[in-house]
Amino acid sequence: MSHSGSARGGAPQPPVVGTSAARRGPARLRELLALSLLMADGRPAAQIVELARGAVRSWTACEVVAVPRKAGDASAAGISGLRAAGGRVGAKGHGWAWAYAMHAANGPQGHLVVGGDRPPSTDDRFLLASLARYTAVALGQDALRRRLRRTTGDLHRAEAQLRQQVAVQETLARAAVDATEDRIRAIAEALHAITGLPVVIEDASGQARAWSGLAEPPEAPAAQAGAPDLRGPLPVRDGDRLVAAAQPRQEVLGTIALVDPGRMAGERDRFALTHAALVLSGELAHVQAVAEVEGKQRRDLVEDLLDGVDETGVLARAEAVGYDLGPPHRAVVIGSPAAPAGDALTAAVERAVAGLGLPALLGRRADHVVLLTPDPPRVAAAATWERLHASISQRLGAAEVAVGVGRPADGPAGLAQSWRDAQRAYAVRAGGRQRDGVTVDDELGLYRILGTGAGSGDLERYVDEWLGALLRYDAESHSELTRTLRTYLDHGGSYDETAAALIIHRSTLRYRLQRIRDLTGLDLGDPDIRLNLHVAVRGWSVLGGDDDG
Repeated sequence: MSHSGSARGGAPQPPVVGTSAARRGPARLRELLALSLLMADGRPAAQIVELARGAVRSWTACEVVAVPRKAGDASAAGISGLRAAGGRVGAKGHGWAWAYAMHAANGPQGHLVVGGDRPPSTDDRFLLASLARYTAVALGQDALRRRLRRTTGDLHRAEAQLRQQVAVQETLARAAVDATEDRIRAIAEALHAITGLPVVIEDASGQARAWSGLAEPPEAPAAQAGAPDLRGPLPVRDGDRLVAAAQPRQEVLGTIALVDPGRMAGERDRFALTHAALVLSGELAHVQAVAEVEGKQRRDLVEDLLDGVDETGVLARAEAVGYDLGPPHRAVVIGSPAAPAGDALTAAVERAVAGLGLPALLGRRADHVVLLTPDPPRVAAAATWERLHASISQRLGAAEVAVGVGRPADGPAGLAQSWRDAQRAYAVRAGGRQRDGVTVDDELGLYRILGTGAGSGDLERYVDEWLGALLRYDAESHSELTRTLRTYLDHGGSYDETAAALIIHRSTLRYRLQRIRDLTGLDLGDPDIRLNLHVAVRGWSVLGGDDDG
């Protein structure tokens, strides 16, 4: 490998990188990996530090203030407040200064102290932290070379180890840079090829993202008291696994583990795992940034679809976020009648949809989660909605979950109406006696005429016309005549069934029904009157009048 200015006798030069501090993502990752290869090509510590200095000046508005390798070096360089773990320090002439603790496989390598007029951006801090890790590895290699040179008999072993480490870095760098599809899987396969041990990469929630050397990933160890703290630059032992965290900033985005029940992993394997975690950190940070942008685009698309949009351009926007709006879709409204929708409900819906393999767009409106999903085949529709409800309920525990499903829309322009249908179905479910469950708008029948209760002026007037006298009497006397009437009509006029449902004696029911006749002046035996009263009490329920029903 040939690099300009990399000869041991010449002045070291940093790799050619862009000067824009805004460059991020895979391009900056390639520059960082290229620099790590330069640092690890056998040059002495002074040249490694100069490469780090040049990179800091090139990539950020900061500079390397000092690189204290020992406890007394910091005060000599004008650095105050230095701690072993690093962190904020004082540095003369700089408004902001930070010490990045440098750890290598063979021990601490001091600190990389960076300063500037003001704190750098979050992305620049990630670059500086990554640069400190690479510098630590290179300095650790240099320290190892120097120590082994003093022991002539170990020289060949040391050189072999260094070649192995460089080979590890090159292999993992190629995996991260050259992979055209799944880079996370490529990292797992590269680490497996290096160590010969099975590899599992998991996300922050413990779900397997990729694996190599296994037919399927083993279950992650159950969380328990005394579990090791994964935050840190070096791998830790967790049962049968040797685990390192992918932590580009303060947040752990995932883990990469060697499955090693026989505890066969050596220093070379630990080094490879450490470096793989660093490469994975950059990739997961990039994936997270892309997911956040795509998530906002999806939420904006849902908002526009619910408001009603012209189909021109909507299909292209959906395709841009990897979603197909071509098939007929339904809107689904999901909520918990006892509480407004929060992050827990949203997360439960997201995981339920993912677990069931349902293609969907998700959004939030008022107190509900809104789901836009393809219309399932007729024979599977009922089972699909029930599985969705059960999966969400399982993740929320004991909370009631009401699901309203709108009618299918043939195109994107019809999804606004499907959403209104779903709202109506949800209102019927949430306002009924059994609030936990699914209501599909296609099956509402009479309820579809009654509306959702929001702005239903005609329905309110109809209810008042037929039930006004009873409702006012109930409000003044704290009685339950309206509820008694509804139960009586729901049970087809059966005295025995009505009395049993209300848990009252037949004579009490007979008295209440007579009181209803007196107040309304209506004949409960007339079929037309009974029909209108039944519609009215159902409308009263839809409007939320029967809170105890």
